[in-house]
Amino acid sequence: MAKPKFRTRNTTKIADLLAELRLTENQLYTILREVNIRLEEGQKNLDQQEVGRIRAHLKEQARKQELRGQEISLPSIVKVTDLAKALEIPVGEVLGALLKNGVVATLNDDVDYDTAAIIAEELGYQTQEDVAKLEEDVLTPEKLEEILKKEDPKDQELRPPVVTIMGHVDHGKTTLLDSIRSANVAASEAGGITQAISSYQAKYKSRVITFIDTPGHETFEFMRKRGASLADIAILVVAADDGVKPQTKEAAAHAKEAGVPIVVAINKIDKPEANIDRVKKELAEQLDLLPEEWGGKTVMAPISALKKQGIDELLELVLLTADITPPKAVTDRPALGSVVESMLDRHLGPLATVLVHTGTLNVGDDVVAGRVVGRVRRLSDWRGKNVQKATPSMPVTIVGLKDVPNAGDILQVVEARAEATAKAARPGRGVVKSLAKADEDDERSGLALVIKADSHGSLEALTQTIRAMVPENLIRLTIVRADVGNVSDSDVLTAKAAGAVIYAFNTNVGGMSQRLATQEHVPIKRFDVIYRLSEDIRKEVEERLPFDLVREDLGRLKVLKVFFSTPKKKIVGGEVAEGKVEIGAKIVTWRNVEGSKERERIGSGEIKEMQREKTAVKSAARGDQVGITVEGKGKIKEGDVLEIYKEEKVRKQMTS
Repeated sequence: MAKPKFRTRNTTKIADLLAELRLTENQLYTILREVNIRLEEGQKNLDQQEVGRIRAHLKEQARKQELRGQEISLPSIVKVTDLAKALEIPVGEVLGALLKNGVVATLNDDVDYDTAAIIAEELGYQTQEDVAKLEEDVLTPEKLEEILKKEDPKDQELRPPVVTIMGHVDHGKTTLLDSIRSANVAASEAGGITQAISSYQAKYKSRVITFIDTPGHETFEFMRKRGASLADIAILVVAADDGVKPQTKEAAAHAKEAGVPIVVAINKIDKPEANIDRVKKELAEQLDLLPEEWGGKTVMAPISALKKQGIDELLELVLLTADITPPKAVTDRPALGSVVESMLDRHLGPLATVLVHTGTLNVGDDVVAGRVVGRVRRLSDWRGKNVQKATPSMPVTIVGLKDVPNAGDILQVVEARAEATAKAARPGRGVVKSLAKADEDDERSGLALVIKADSHGSLEALTQTIRAMVPENLIRLTIVRADVGNVSDSDVLTAKAAGAVIYAFNTNVGGMSQRLATQEHVPIKRFDVIYRLSEDIRKEVEERLPFDLVREDLGRLKVLKVFFSTPKKKIVGGEVAEGKVEIGAKIVTWRNVEGSKERERIGSGEIKEMQREKTAVKSAARGDQVGITVEGKGKIKEGDVLEIYKEEKVRKQMTS
């Protein structure tokens, strides 16, 4: 045993330190573990450096204890690292607390206020929600929604209602807008499909209404859904001669999901085949949209967009619906809006059509939209007329952006270009959700992936290819994260938490991230050819495919004598009556029923040993007399027949 160290120079006696700090021995030992100080057997003193670490730890604990119980402000959506700073604890503790509550998050992920408040309250803090803090970071649709919901009604003013036109292709949506704004654009559509969402404004009874035209073709589901989320009211156009179609159902579902009131326009009533009552019946039965005149709550207007019949009545219904909950917004504040569509003009450069949700957008404002920054050099309304400002519900086209933003990006006015550049450079993610737990009865193997690519186009192609490859009836695929950019520490930690494989297509892995992945045993696979990545995914899938048990019948053995028998082990002698017998083969014991030609199953087992003429053998053929040792269930008697077979695990195959 090593001699105990009794340090006397520049040391403090442990007993004196306990008395000074008013600690018990158990409390001190707990602190020593937390600051990673190890006491040797019989040690009576601590050096000054160790005492300093203990004092610093106690001081920090006292400071945190003083903070706890106080009220802290948290934004409606907060980044994990920012939450750790607010709580003044290591980010690892926050990640651990989130994981304990069923939320898999990483350093750069966002969590909503309710989740952050639960974590904070577990640590002793009181919290209050601060919506204004959201605007300190790059905005996401979730953050914008929170800001709009928390605006002070005293600061709000009436704004024009935003109306989206939705419905099945060729049911007359664009013709309806043509009638409303008296501009012939329907003829310019390619193949009868509006290829982008467009925004317009019209006046009726001196009141302005903003219209958003959404595509009707099934390939534009996301655009239709986005149109519903931007609007206050949805006009669902249904042809009187065609009725409810799949896209009609889809559009209505988007509007209901977004909580947007629906006004039905039954179009093409001038057609000889028109049947208004049939359409109303289909709307009631299939979409649960019961007309007011039938005792329901859905207003419906029969119209002919082509012949401009019933248009005034439809607009009247739109305004009446808007008046039930008058749309309002704050005008006197920096603007927030959504990018409705964007393009690159050969003369003007990047263009973005933006619908302003709140605030006022002015020429000269510095803005950020997603990852794109710029200064508004020109604003033009839906007619192409230059304007100096845009107020809530007003769609305008912006000239002056550095690049083309994505449709759906949130535009935000900032105080200076430097702030815009800083915000655009920050990583922005959607709000983190709890990973769905697999159904306990789900016997499928899981494949979790983190996908990184060099562009949105590559990323979309990869995710579509992977989803198409994986047989969902056999494999439970989870794409934990799909992002553009290099593999980061956050990706590695996310993959670690989810047990995922990282696939990097045409992207790099930083040295620190690679070391972290090695340390955490997270596989990273890099490819620059998509079919090679697909082949690797195929291998991952094949390794997870379930097995089928394939049975091969070998032969039969008739039992002539039983030498030894216990419930688990039997030694019997017999003659191979048919086929062959092998060590490792399985057996089923069959016995004839007295007075009957029937036989009954007695038991089963496996052949462990076999001898022929006192010599160990591995197999025996027909006519051989052998002794075998069987492990299994069921008592074997003379005259029983052992059915000999073997089973082989064969993995299922992917269909090409």
